[in-house]
This record gives sequence, C-alpha cells and structure tokens, in this order.
Amino acid sequence: MFFNHLLALVHILILVSAGSQADEYASDPNIFELTPSNFDKVVHKSNYTTLVKFYAPWCGYCQKLQPVYHKLGKYINKDAKYSINIASVNCDKDYNKQLCSQYQVRGFPTLMVFRPPKYEKGKQVKLQKHASEVYQGERSVKSITKFLTSRLKNYVKKFHNIKSDGVAEWLAEDKPSVLLISNANSVSPLLKSLAIDFLDRVKVGMISKFNDEPHKLVIGDKEIEVPSTSKSMLFYFNKEKGELVAYTKSEKLNDKVKITEWIIEQTQQQPAEGPLSKKENKYYYKYRTGKKKIEHDEL
Repeated sequence: MFFNHLLALVHILILVSAGSQADEYASDPNIFELTPSNFDKVVHKSNYTTLVKFYAPWCGYCQKLQPVYHKLGKYINKDAKYSINIASVNCDKDYNKQLCSQYQVRGFPTLMVFRPPKYEKGKQVKLQKHASEVYQGERSVKSITKFLTSRLKNYVKKFHNIKSDGVAEWLAEDKPSVLLISNANSVSPLLKSLAIDFLDRVKVGMISKFNDEPHKLVIGDKEIEVPSTSKSMLFYFNKEKGELVAYTKSEKLNDKVKITEWIIEQTQQQPAEGPLSKKENKYYYKYRTGKKKIEHDEL
C-alpha cells in the first residue's frame, strides 16, 4: 500500500516538474516559441519589428501575462497582420539559457522589442543585428500594440496633396508604384506594413489630402487622370497604359491579405515578407506550431 502511494507521489512530482518547464506558447499559431536554432532567422534576418517575451513557466507574473500575450499575438498576426512578430523564449529550458544570458534577462517576464536597421539599397542589412529595448509600459494589448506600431520602420513616401512637388517624378521611377490618397496626417501601421512586405520591390506612397476635384499629372508624354476623392482610395500606377488603377476588392482598406493579392496581381511582384510570402510558407508558418491559417485596421 505504502509503495503504491509512493509511486503515485513520484508520478505527480514528475508531471508537475514537466509542466513547470513546458513552453507556454508551443500550441499558439500566432506566437513564435524561439530557440537558438531559429532566433536569428525570425528576429534578426527580417525587416519586421519583433517583441520577445523571455519567461519561466513557474513565474506567477509570466502566468498572469499569458492571456494578454495570447490576445496580442492573435491581434497582431491574425487580425491586423502588421509587420510585427510576436515571440517568446522559455528561459527554463537548458538549451535557451545562453540565449537569455546573451540578452541580459534579469527577471521574468522580460518583454524585449527588437527593431530592424533602416533598409538602404545595396547594403547587407539583413546581416545586421536589430537594436533592442526593454518594454516598460502597461501590459495590456492596447498599450503594447501602440508601442510596437510606433517602432515600425516607415518606407512610405508621403506627399501633402496631389499637386505637391515630386508626385509625378516619384510615379515615373523604375519600380512599380502603389499610391494611397487619404485625408490622414499620419501613415497607418497597415500601410507601413505593406511597404515593409514589398520593400525594394514595390514603392508605396501616400497623399494626405483628398482631391476636391479631378487633376491631371503629366508623366513623360502621358497625361494621367487623377479622380476627385471623398474617401481613402488606393491606386496602382500602370505605366504602360498611363493610368491609375483603383483598388476595388473590398469596401474598406483594412484587409492586408486582399490588398497584398491585388498588389501582386497588378505589379507581378511577390512580397519579400508577410502572409503571402515564400518566407512565411517556407519558414515562419512552420516555426509557429499551430495549424490555423485568418476586422482589420484601415489604411
């Protein structure tokens, strides 16, 4: 009898010990559970901003943050699809201890944001390490999201209005162009994310004032008709036909996948990163262990 009770106690202790080291996010398809074998590929070999939660499963504060982190991963990766990776590192695992030491993790959980270097054509930026900073703000989905989107790199060319100097010249440049005509002063996280995904393949621009009346742009020997606008509209500039092609796949400009599909269709260019990229299908989707594939913020 005593021996049976002892065996049961040992079994319980083994289960508790195993549970204390279990990865919190191994089954979450929206969060990377990182190890030394994939940390650099996800964090440093990307133009995405990355948030990493360094944690220990036994830590009470880590457990308290867990539901918030699951919601954050779902919002960033599945709903909004911003150019931001949400990731975690289990510092209780022996093979991760050197990684946690490398980034000077002193307590749990530590939320660390990694920001990519500014892309410059011709430079091997993907070989550079990303700058890191510890997030010290409120641990809510809203506050963390606001901080992360403020750390997105901005590759969107901004013009005040359609008559601004440089609009025609920018459209005439070699690479395909996508232009948003809006009435917003700031560039949205979604538009920044599209520019990051198509970096060095498709130019992304923004005009921050609606056209009160139709306008003509002279590009080379062509006059390009620009319609009047009373709501945000996205256009692709077709150089061969000398016309602006409007995005019409959805009423609102808030579905990154549909907009990406449209850009691919119009430009014949594939994104370097993002939900429809080869990198996502070849590496990132496999690194996130879930099997699920995904309302969004508007441009």
